[in-house]
Amino acid sequence: MSIDQVLVIGTGFAGSIMARKFAEKGNKVLVFEKRSHIGGNMYDKKDSNGILVHQYGPHITHFKDLRAYEYLSNYTRFVPYQHHVRAIIDGKEVPLPFNLNTIDSLFDVVKAIKIKECLIEEFGMGRKVPILELRKSSNKDIRELAEFVYEKVFYHYTTKMWGKSPEEMDPAVTGRVPISISYDDRYFTDPIQVMPKYGYTKLFKKLLTHRNIEITLNEDANKRLTLENGKIYFDGKIFDGTVIYTGAIDAVFKYKFGHLPYRSLYFRHKTYNVGRLQTSAVLNWPDDRLSTRRTENKLLVCQPDVPKVTSTIVEYPGPYDEKSK
Repeated sequence: MSIDQVLVIGTGFAGSIMARKFAEKGNKVLVFEKRSHIGGNMYDKKDSNGILVHQYGPHITHFKDLRAYEYLSNYTRFVPYQHHVRAIIDGKEVPLPFNLNTIDSLFDVVKAIKIKECLIEEFGMGRKVPILELRKSSNKDIRELAEFVYEKVFYHYTTKMWGKSPEEMDPAVTGRVPISISYDDRYFTDPIQVMPKYGYTKLFKKLLTHRNIEITLNEDANKRLTLENGKIYFDGKIFDGTVIYTGAIDAVFKYKFGHLPYRSLYFRHKTYNVGRLQTSAVLNWPDDRLSTRRTENKLLVCQPDVPKVTSTIVEYPGPYDEKSK
């Protein structure tokens, strides 16, 4: 293989975009994907009822950088989409992330006003504050709210997702689920929030359609790729070209340094003979049931023309099992 050749392992966004970039520069690009399809975890396809299903759970497109949006717009038509998530807490369906509207839904008027005033005074309107930071507040009402949210929203969901209690985890992870001191119910607040009108798979197909790109599916490149003495070997021969690797980092080293403690998600797909099942695309269950959330596919991709049937995905977190992939 010559030095102008490029190996790309994985066909998610990172792999597909890099493959396209190198191909447009004139490089011959060999793309390997161990699954039977392109797109990685963002792969979607229509089911027997014509509903576009996110096969591996919901994926939402949101951008802070206009350049990223403009680049991907070359390969798909985007449509506006504002993502909303609801959760069942104490038998009530309320908005997430936990925000000022959630407080109004769960507490009586007097208590809700007092809690909101305390939050705004201590942290300021518009702030997103990690739950573990709220627990350290000197204000009694804020600490009580923090304990409520910790128990009702945070503890079970986090423990299910990661297999550890929140206190055992890095603050960088727990900080991803803050309380939002705002009335904005949207799950994301990035300036550009859209979805590819025709789905993610078609977007990836256009990215990877180039005369200089060759794709091999159902191929685990780690069986052909070796790192040894600072050199890259492919099929037993030294490879002097560029390698873009987007897979599991411990796998490419043949687990020489051990296995990383990955977590994974397992999915149960179900069809219902109703036009619509949920009030939002995603419904979270932050309780002690095994599953974490349910996604209604139709609501993600705005398919009002689909007949009186809908489909859902229920997610079950658990340890990563390499054999199941």
